[in-house]
Amino acid sequence: MLSKQDIKKMCEAPADNKAYYRPIICKGELSKVDIFFVGTNPATPIYPLDMDLDTYVDLLMNYERFIEFYKMYRVKKGKQEVSRTRTGMKSFLNWLSSNTCEAIAETEVIPYPTESLKLLKKEPDFIIERGKEVFYELLMEIKPRLIILHGKRTVEYFDEILTERGAIPSKSICLDKTIEDIEKQLPLYRFKYQNGKIASIMACRHFMYYGMKGESFKSFRENILKVLKDNIHQ
Repeated sequence: MLSKQDIKKMCEAPADNKAYYRPIICKGELSKVDIFFVGTNPATPIYPLDMDLDTYVDLLMNYERFIEFYKMYRVKKGKQEVSRTRTGMKSFLNWLSSNTCEAIAETEVIPYPTESLKLLKKEPDFIIERGKEVFYELLMEIKPRLIILHGKRTVEYFDEILTERGAIPSKSICLDKTIEDIEKQLPLYRFKYQNGKIASIMACRHFMYYGMKGESFKSFRENILKVLKDNIHQ
């Protein structure tokens, strides 16, 4: 099981004047996580100048406190309290929580925060590679049974991270398909952890398109319920 010290090490800023990594925030107890909700990278950088590392880790370990801090931090930066993406994620995660007793962890394939994906691509390779390693460590330590990827770029990075480390065969995912086609697959594919536990991978559009009710994601939610039901019988 991950300790606070493990999380702290994952969070360390990769260099001077760089933000902390944000490996995980958890809706529910970390020890009970069996679902990963995965994006590409966090969008709100928090720096050592903002708070010390222990305070930051404590914040990540308290979901409600983190969300409240996130809102205030965005307002201070002259942004809306809640982004379109977070609005969609909140709605979906509330729905998902009402349909499972498992804890849900939010994580990212590259958990280094930047204001945009464009800025992430400008970061040095060692920062991005460390981010991938942090994500893989989390995945292999927690071994969630359901992994929900949102956004085509997330699917591509996830495939890259797992194939590079031999966790899945190459070409497990047909990346030539659109994210809308990928979203219809039930599941996208499955893979087995070293202890024999099986993970089901699902993928969908970015959650900036979800809105308050997620009407256009209705079929995807139905597929999630089918996978959750299948997982009970594994």
